[in-house]
Order: sequence, then C-alpha cells, then structure tokens
Amino acid sequence: MPQPLWHIFMQGFVVNALNPKTALFFFAFLPQFVDPARGAVPLQFLLLGLVFIGLATLSDGAYALLSSTLGGWLRGKTQELRFARGQRLVTGGVYIGLGVTAALTGHKHQ
Repeated sequence: MPQPLWHIFMQGFVVNALNPKTALFFFAFLPQFVDPARGAVPLQFLLLGLVFIGLATLSDGAYALLSSTLGGWLRGKTQELRFARGQRLVTGGVYIGLGVTAALTGHKHQ
C-alpha cells in the first residue's frame, strides 16, 4: 500500500534533520563566513543556514521536477522495454567482466 506524500516528506525531513553530515558541514564550513564585528554571531549563523536551506530546496526541487518530467517522458516511450532489457544485459556484462578481471588479476608474491 503506498504511503501518503506528507508521510514520505516527513520521513525525508527527519532523516535530513538528524543527518550528522549536515551538522558537520555547518560547523566546518559556515564559521569562515561569520564575522563577530558585523553583529550577533547566532543571527549570522541562522541567516547563513536559511540561505543554505533555500538554495538546497531550489536545487533539489529542480532535480525532482526534471526527474519527474524525464520519467514521464520515458514511460510514454514504447522503446523503454527494449532499452531496459539492453541496459540489463550491458550492466550484467560489465559486472561479469569486472568479476573475471578481479579473479584473474592479483598480486604475485615472490
């Protein structure tokens, strides 16, 4: 059973809010743009964080819209099934080739 969109959105929000990489980014990257001589440091952090969130929302939204458009376009194509079959064969061939190469290539001890 598909989940409601708001539920999926909230799951994504919680995952991003609790992501330690996000906190590390803010602690490592943003301090170089904060100048105590220009006002309250927490307010500067808040403003920079809001700018980051706005830019991330715009870029991620653009990716989502582009993906949705391309997905709809691909679903409408009759050649999609042939493409998917060919893609599976090529991908499988690449994996088999990599596996054979890894098996035959090795460090020779002397």
